[in-house]
Amino acid sequence: MSNEVSNHDRPEHRHEVAVTVDGQRKEIAAGDYVVSALKMKLAIPADYDLDQVVHGEFRPLADNAHVKIEGGEHFVSHVRRGGSS
Repeated sequence: MSNEVSNHDRPEHRHEVAVTVDGQRKEIAAGDYVVSALKMKLAIPADYDLDQVVHGEFRPLADNAHVKIEGGEHFVSHVRRGGSS
């Protein structure tokens, strides 16, 4: 009997993939994330907006939205743009 445990049986050992944030490569576990949790994992300030760049198009991500990380995703963070008072 083998002592090996598959990665599927041990969620803390999920497959690490590379994503790009503000031009910098970062490693993160593949999987589904709520955007607010993804920002925390990627050391992006909570009060910043996060956009995903898909085929050159910037797609804003709401903090409560879900995003699937498979590797190769590109993100840009920026200060939130507020409305005028």
